Amino acid sequence: MNQIVAFDFESHNVRIVLDAAGQPQFVSTDVCEALAIRNSRDAIARLDEDEKGVAITDTLGGKQELSVINESGLYSLILTSRKAEAKRFKRWVTHDVLPSIRKTGSYAAPGSIAALPAPAQDRVCAILLIGEAIAKVPGVKPGIAMAATLTCISDNTGLKVEQFRRALPVANEPICSLNPTQIGELVGVSARSVNSRLQNLGFQFKNDRDEWELTESGKKWAEALPYSRNGHSGYQILWNPVVADEIREVA
Repeated sequence: MNQIVAFDFESHNVRIVLDAAGQPQFVSTDVCEALAIRNSRDAIARLDEDEKGVAITDTLGGKQELSVINESGLYSLILTSRKAEAKRFKRWVTHDVLPSIRKTGSYAAPGSIAALPAPAQDRVCAILLIGEAIAKVPGVKPGIAMAATLTCISDNTGLKVEQFRRALPVANEPICSLNPTQIGELVGVSARSVNSRLQNLGFQFKNDRDEWELTESGKKWAEALPYSRNGHSGYQILWNPVVADEIREVA
């Protein structure tokens, strides 16, 4: 299977993959949400066996298994819905998405990588390759690598990456993705105050290079992510959002 592609239909995130024959496979739960079908499990169960299946896609977090439906299954679901969303969704798919896929082999959703100018595409793809490499570093969790990669894309291109973020595998728990400035925004204090409180909690300390370093206790709340910027390399500490509650208690 190819990489998963995410795009929006009236604020609904819908994902597709192309099978070995280049035919689009729609993520079934996304389609049900766009069609306002509440019980997606029952709706998918009623489809014929040749209208549904499972797709395996590669992500920064590894292989991901998704329930998908083909074009025939898509129309079957549309026919089960009498809501106005169904008619608009069908028109959008048949007039925009499918013709684009059949003409170019992909759907360039507004704001997606495929819709960017060539130089911007190259920058984003290069950052994604770096993210994939970081995700394989021993001790680095895939979730933090993915979050950092998206942040890097946004910082270097100005591209809004929310639709890509929604395409990432769902985490079982909040990942470590916030720096001290962002934690401070949650608590209402400065980044300096956040670092001081994290030190008082015994979660971090200043090493011989005058850099913040995680203690053993701190490793339960944060991740140290390798980075390289302007010729300098080191580690950036990103925190789990729930640490904000601990910081509030030491105010």
